Amino acid sequence: MKRRIIRLGLSLLVIILASCTETKSEKVNEAAEDVRDAQEELDQAQREYAEEVENYRQSMQTDIDNNKEEIARLREQRINDRAEAIRRRNERIDELQKRNEEMEARIRDYKSNNRENWQEFKREFNNDMDELGKAFRDLGKDNVK
Repeated sequence: MKRRIIRLGLSLLVIILASCTETKSEKVNEAAEDVRDAQEELDQAQREYAEEVENYRQSMQTDIDNNKEEIARLREQRINDRAEAIRRRNERIDELQKRNEEMEARIRDYKSNNRENWQEFKREFNNDMDELGKAFRDLGKDNVK
């Protein structure tokens, strides 16, 4: 009877140890799966971020190209005014061209993997593009006077 109790106790101990080992193994497998899932989510987020940056770059490049066309149009446009007015106007056009080229370089050279920095850059860039667009409109208004 004593041997039977000892055997039963040893059997229970073996079963408990075996189940603990399986549990640890299962936990390790689950943790590895969680890591794989997290890596896939991170990869997806990075792909989406890169796509967002590229789409924005293309959109802003279109605006910059439109500005280049406007600069060319303004240079070709004839104005019937004094030589001084023409000189001032051409200086303003040169300034607009320079600012447009700077904006083009900023969007082309932007590099960051940080979404917060991207949002900050995009906000500032949009503001600068709005100011540049206003400068184009103001140039036309000055010529009417």
